[in-house]
Amino acid sequence: MSKYEEQKHNLSLKLKDICRPYPPLELKPPKTSQPITAFESHREKTNVEEAKKASLAVVEEWDDVATITPKLNEPADYSAKTCTSLVTFQEAYEHFKKSDLTQHMKNIQPLMEKHGLSAVFSMFFGPPKLRPNLEAERDTVFAIAQCQLEWDTPMHVQILQTIYKKLTGSKFDCPSNGNHWQDVGFQGTDPGTDVRGVGMLGILQFLHLVVSPSLEPLARDIYRIARSERQNFPLAVMSINLTKIALDSMRRGQLNRECNNRGNVIDVLNEFYAAVFCHIFLIWSHQQKTIVDAGYILKDAERFCGHNVGKALRNLHLHLASYANGSNGKSAFEPASKKAKRCTDEAGSELARGFHNVAS
Repeated sequence: MSKYEEQKHNLSLKLKDICRPYPPLELKPPKTSQPITAFESHREKTNVEEAKKASLAVVEEWDDVATITPKLNEPADYSAKTCTSLVTFQEAYEHFKKSDLTQHMKNIQPLMEKHGLSAVFSMFFGPPKLRPNLEAERDTVFAIAQCQLEWDTPMHVQILQTIYKKLTGSKFDCPSNGNHWQDVGFQGTDPGTDVRGVGMLGILQFLHLVVSPSLEPLARDIYRIARSERQNFPLAVMSINLTKIALDSMRRGQLNRECNNRGNVIDVLNEFYAAVFCHIFLIWSHQQKTIVDAGYILKDAERFCGHNVGKALRNLHLHLASYANGSNGKSAFEPASKKAKRCTDEAGSELARGFHNVAS
């Protein structure tokens, strides 16, 4: 055999080995005494009832986790899901009366200082002095005006939440900070920045307006026009300005006669505040005023109501009676000065700089 044939023969043998079919695999049936899968092996070693209980416990725990609402930059007690109870004016006022106002008493200015001829004129022709038994209540009112909004004081929060819910109809509390405060007429995201001039007294009188049953129709109409497209104005800021007007009238002694007659200070102050608000509302609505006119109207309302306290209070009572008579607040009223009927360029420029400075 030649060398070439020998190599060919060896190659042929190798090919036969490669192409030789393998014997078929023997498939042995599994033994029934051993589990096929790891699951079955685990199941045989597990107490099914205990496993079910453990599974249910995990589900319940997860459900609890899933229902937790994250709170970002919000006090734990005043989330959007809470619903604090509404507070009355009397409850809020009693809170401040029972508070320690000693430090604030040192800074109050309950009287407007007069010198020279002004002091002599006031002595003979000015308003009567406040009765001594009412001076403590007057001082308390001015001390409350020194108290600033504190978000960690539950009553402060409850007052603001009541105002917000009464005006907007919301059922739940709103966050302490946010643009939603503009819905009730604050200028920024924190009401505390708007009340610095008159402190918590401004918030208290705003509360009085929205929760007093006798003033509710008036408050509803004021809120409606404050939110209107053409005649809108920042309601809370307007209210704070009127609290300043009421305090200044008290300082000038213009409310003393009414306080002496009633033997009360806070009720007279609140009613005068509401009377000034009613006066402005009637001018605003009847004469189609807008925010451009607000600066001048505020000044005129302060002059008219301050010098005509009795007339301003009567106008308030007439207007409130008109709701009871079914005339929807369309009442006759004793008009303010003729100047309130005209709009000046000065008013517009003043409004561009904002409402009156309410610093006390």
